[in-house]
Amino acid sequence: MNPNSSVDIYALAEKFVEQTACPVFLTGKAGTGKTTFLKHLREHTQKQMAVIAPTGVAAINAGGVTIHSFFQLPFTPFAPIPQGRKNLIAKSKLTTARRKVLQELELLVIDEISMVRADLLDAVDTMLRHFRYRANEPFGGVQVVYIGDMYQLSPVVPDEERQLLSQFYEGPYFFQSKVVRQQPPVFIELDRVFRQTNEQFISLLNEVRNNCLTEAGEQCLNSRYIADFRPSNEDGYITLTTHNAKADRINYEELDKIDRDIFYFDAQVQGDFPEKSFPNDERLKLKKGARVMFIANDMETPRRYYNGKIGVVTDIDEEHIRVKTGPDDESIEVKRETWQNIHYTVNKETNQIEEHKLGSYTQYPLRLAWAITIHKSQGLTFDRVVIDAQAAFAPGQVYVALSRCRSLEGIVLSSPLNTQALQVDRHIVRYVQQKPSARELEAQINVFKERYNEQVLFDIFNFSDMVYEMRRFYEQTVNEKNAFNDETLPFISRMMDQTDRLNRVTTTFRKQLQYLLHTSDTQRTNERIRAASDYFATHLTSLIAEGEKSPARTDSRASARDYNDALTTILTRLAYKKHLIGGIGDGFSITRYFELKATFTAPPGPVNAYAAAHKELKTETEHQELFRLLAGLRKELCEETGAPAYLVAATKTLIELCNMRPQTPEELMGVKGFGKIKTQKYGDRFLEIIDEYCRKYGLSSLIDPSDHTKKRKRRKTDS
Repeated sequence: MNPNSSVDIYALAEKFVEQTACPVFLTGKAGTGKTTFLKHLREHTQKQMAVIAPTGVAAINAGGVTIHSFFQLPFTPFAPIPQGRKNLIAKSKLTTARRKVLQELELLVIDEISMVRADLLDAVDTMLRHFRYRANEPFGGVQVVYIGDMYQLSPVVPDEERQLLSQFYEGPYFFQSKVVRQQPPVFIELDRVFRQTNEQFISLLNEVRNNCLTEAGEQCLNSRYIADFRPSNEDGYITLTTHNAKADRINYEELDKIDRDIFYFDAQVQGDFPEKSFPNDERLKLKKGARVMFIANDMETPRRYYNGKIGVVTDIDEEHIRVKTGPDDESIEVKRETWQNIHYTVNKETNQIEEHKLGSYTQYPLRLAWAITIHKSQGLTFDRVVIDAQAAFAPGQVYVALSRCRSLEGIVLSSPLNTQALQVDRHIVRYVQQKPSARELEAQINVFKERYNEQVLFDIFNFSDMVYEMRRFYEQTVNEKNAFNDETLPFISRMMDQTDRLNRVTTTFRKQLQYLLHTSDTQRTNERIRAASDYFATHLTSLIAEGEKSPARTDSRASARDYNDALTTILTRLAYKKHLIGGIGDGFSITRYFELKATFTAPPGPVNAYAAAHKELKTETEHQELFRLLAGLRKELCEETGAPAYLVAATKTLIELCNMRPQTPEELMGVKGFGKIKTQKYGDRFLEIIDEYCRKYGLSSLIDPSDHTKKRKRRKTDS
């Protein structure tokens, strides 16, 4: 009996992704619907999700971004050791906006996982652990879904990097990474083949895929060898070859043979769209009679073409292209398609991850189709192919080439297959043998769902990330403390202490909650959750109110911007915590959790630490006229030198000048913020204003003559 019979493996896969926090490896033969599953997931998931892929074209096709761009990773090998992790973080160029995306992320989908190297995956793990402040959790607590077929294209490891990586890894595959060894994914194989329907051909592909091609299977494949095969345009054959140069040469040689006018169609590129991610030629060269392939799916109903459909140009001019895909089909008026280059941001109002367009590429969805590389054919379906088997194939390429076709009868080999090219890496074979049956997975799903419910509940009552955020905010401000007024650091310190106290209470509460959940005493558990909800919501309200009364002031626009962004982020996250905690007081469920997430709106009232934005600035001096004169001089000096205000003279320095009224360069150096260099540069101009003001009102200096003498002695001692 088939252990998978009567189990809907597609529905089971969706449950594991949507209703658990388990990492999932979603695999399956070519044509089993992996791409369709991803599309469905993107459209229906309630989780905060991002899609990444190893190459630009794969990312565009998956509706995501490349791994390197999403995490701003270098194109160098990663050593999974403490120093390697430290170096990666030190060189990180992640913006504040990208860090927010990582912190809100719940689900990360990695498409075409067969091409992802082990060290690259460990680098991703390192970044997520660090920037999500969860150093002990794989991927920083993010659920990862790996999609791909390990029997297809493998990772690229240049010879000069192979020796380095061999010190840390048994092989280059994703399942050999340190993080996957620590947290193995649930292995789910989609088993219904949509691309092929002939059982004999499906069985033959399985033999190739599983490294067990029989003599009869080899003979069957090589029966498709036809020497000097020359198909006509009408036959619709496409040649699959190993190298771009060969595919391009075949295409342009065939195009040149057509004795007709050539037409050029230039793509419209807007914004940021990397050239290496272009889905076809930026300048498309076509003639009437050219064999072409569609590189997008038709959005009309009924569908007239799909990605990989072959046809012939039947009519063409500067504005129109018509293509016929079969002798009995009507010609298709081809319209331009637009591909988007996206990035992910967090909506400040809703705290939800959103896709934003960086740029676009608009072009006719066609490419010349006498030949294409096997690499670019991955994911496509053809009715007829000629496989150029002369070149030495990389692991997985033979299987990719053979499985592109709907039937064995649609395949022609340009030379007999070399059986050595059919060998599958023993590491892959061993890994795939660990696959559980669908029935085993079905038996586990409820346990994983229960764990997910507990994890979400614990995360709601977890303030550790807020503690890290507060500490980072404090350290950031300490580094610029001279730019801020004296009230700033004590204010942040108070908020940090309150957050620490709340975190300690939540740590104790989570232990109680864990005990209650395992007693199955639902009534008592709900009572404790309700009480905790009231307690933490009240304290969060108080903490948010204090944060909104920030006393920080600075004359530096840049420092104010950094401060405002950091505090606004903290207040938004505190409000989000309050929204979730307050919302589960009447009962917790995953459904309620997602409802709360979807209804959150960030609180109004942004903070602003920029002093100039506050018209009634409290200057803590009786000499407002002198303060205005000195502030006016500071503005002039800023315009002359291009220096920010706080570097010329911070507001608290101006206040001290007003209150102490130094009369000489020596006395001026007794004021905090005026050293020898600044006194030499600006001292005379400040002293001139102070002197004139003092003579006008009969005032004198209040600086103790010994103060600046002590200051000079201290500087000599320090040096």
